[in-house]
Amino acid sequence: MKDLAEKLAVERSILNKIAEINANTTKAENELDSAKVSRYMDINQMIFLSGFKNRMKVVLAENYEQLENARTEVKEKQFALVEASKARKTIEILKEKEEKRYLEKITRIEKKNMDEIAGNLFIQKRRTAI
Repeated sequence: MKDLAEKLAVERSILNKIAEINANTTKAENELDSAKVSRYMDINQMIFLSGFKNRMKVVLAENYEQLENARTEVKEKQFALVEASKARKTIEILKEKEEKRYLEKITRIEKKNMDEIAGNLFIQKRRTAI
């Protein structure tokens, strides 16, 4: 469970990075649009935005690749957790069955001993009656 929680935290972290990158890109585009409207825009701003957007595309691609890897690891940990849970349940069932068999064996032995004692008492009473 701890491993799964760690993998989920990594996945959330990557998703947050992706959201932040998208927000920053949108903010930069909005600022450029505002500059266009107010006519205080120069070519350097456009070049900077173009470079920024290209860099963000590369960073996004890397983050999406990391996200896929993180999701794969999360699935693996979830599968391992499910398998461990099944194994634990199986062991509990087997333990209960073994305990039931043990108690039945003890009951049979006690019954056999009680029958033997009752038989001995019966024989002893018959001998003393004669």
